[in-house]
Formats: sequence, structure tokens, C-alpha cells
Amino acid sequence: MVTTSGGGGTDKPVILLVEDEPIIALTVKTMLVRHGYTVLSAPSGEDAVRVADGHPEIDLILMDINLGTGMDGTEAARIVLESREVPLVFHSAHTEPDVVERTEGITSYGYIVKNSGETVLLASLRMAFRLFEARHREAEARKALTHQRDLMRYVIEHNRGAVAIHDRELRYLYVSRAYLAQYGVAERDIIGQPHYDVFPDLPEKWRIVHRKALAGEVSSGEEDVYPRDDGSYDVTRWECRPWYEVDGSIGGIVVYTEVYERRDAAGARLPLRPLPRGD
Repeated sequence: MVTTSGGGGTDKPVILLVEDEPIIALTVKTMLVRHGYTVLSAPSGEDAVRVADGHPEIDLILMDINLGTGMDGTEAARIVLESREVPLVFHSAHTEPDVVERTEGITSYGYIVKNSGETVLLASLRMAFRLFEARHREAEARKALTHQRDLMRYVIEHNRGAVAIHDRELRYLYVSRAYLAQYGVAERDIIGQPHYDVFPDLPEKWRIVHRKALAGEVSSGEEDVYPRDDGSYDVTRWECRPWYEVDGSIGGIVVYTEVYERRDAAGARLPLRPLPRGD
């Protein structure tokens, strides 16, 4: 059996009250309706699962723990929370450790002892709503941040120029496909790796450029020769600049490079490595 009180207006928060004692259920429901809530009632764990499944408009569940001979409140809570995200507050007459421990591992927003009074119950519900909203905003912020990072990775990866972003220890954070192709390295061998481990033959002048960038200085060059271990060399144009954290501190460096000519040890021209397709 399920009952509804409070008019069902969309501007009123909807609470599912799960309580097997009829007098307690009526008392709590009447009080909640008086304070502007719409109330759905379920007298058992099985009914609670059924109502929660059929009423997506529920904004909060106020759940008793001991619900007679059927499914108890903790089991009902686990089932409901597996399929939907909703703030759930336990409402029980029990304070024994073994009863309270049954709620551990369940994402809940409070444990209210029955007969704590109207003021405590209402304040606890308001706090549950605030905590849930704060957690939801935090989750959305994390999702947005993840999307921004994925977008930046995508943009850099498909950049037609050779771009690499490093942290303060010069570990690779992001790199373009053109960079990988230009320098003949694989992404799996480079992301997270220190730049000087990937290119141990890097001349000291580049290390000086990196130190300057980490100190806030922007450097650039044209027709710069980069010798390789096999005696060949690349002719490059490049720029190295710092990037900044939210607090304004330097988080690492960005390196833009273009190899526009390659020569062997004897000075003969070598073909440039082909850039990857932009698919």
C-alpha cells in the first residue's frame, strides 16, 4: 500500500517516508506536509523499493531500519541506491551499535533518532538536502574538469604542429601526434616519462631553455640544429614557454617545435618523417 499527501505540487520537495508503524507514519507525515513537503508513504522495504522505482520525482527518502518481518531498511536502501541517486536519511528508534553498524557502507545523509523532536528532524532533512546538492555540484565540477582535460588532450593530440606539455619535473602530460611522428617516439613510451629520459642526448642548451621557462621566461629560436646520436641532425624552429596553475604558480612548460629539415652526418638531406593523418 502506498499513500500520497501534500498535494503533489512540483514546487514542493517530495519525500518517501518508509515506516511500518501506522501512528508514527501518520504523525511524521502530517508534520512534513505542514512544513511544505509532499509525502509518499511505504510501510515496508518491499513497498519502498517499488515506490522509489515508480516515482522519479522523489527528492529524499526517510527510511526506518526495522520494518517488521520483511525486507529491512538497510537492504531496501541498498537496492534503491543501486538504480538511482537520491539523498537517503535513516530514521530509527535504535541507537545500539549493531543497528547503526548495519547502515555502514550505505551512502546516507544522516541518522535521525526517532522522538528527537520536530526541530531536529526538519533541520536534519534540510542539511541532507544541502549536502546532497553540494555533493552533486562537486560531482558535476569533477565531470566538467574531466571533460576539459579530455578536450585539451584531444585538441593537442590532433594539432598539426609538434606540441608537448610537461610538468615541473619535465614529465610529459600531453603530446601531439605530430610530435610523436616528428621525433620517432610512441605515446605509450612518453606520457608520464621525464623528457630527459626519453631524449638522453638532449644538448645542454635545451636544458637551459627549460630552466628559463620554469623560471617564467619565454624563449624561441629559428634554424636551430638538433644533433642526434646517429650523427644526423634536425633543423628546427621552436618556442618554449611556461604554463600556470590556478594560483598563478608555474606548473610546467609548453614546447612548440617544427622540424623543417633533416640531414645525415654528411650533410645530405633526409626525408622528413610524415605527419600523422588528422582523423
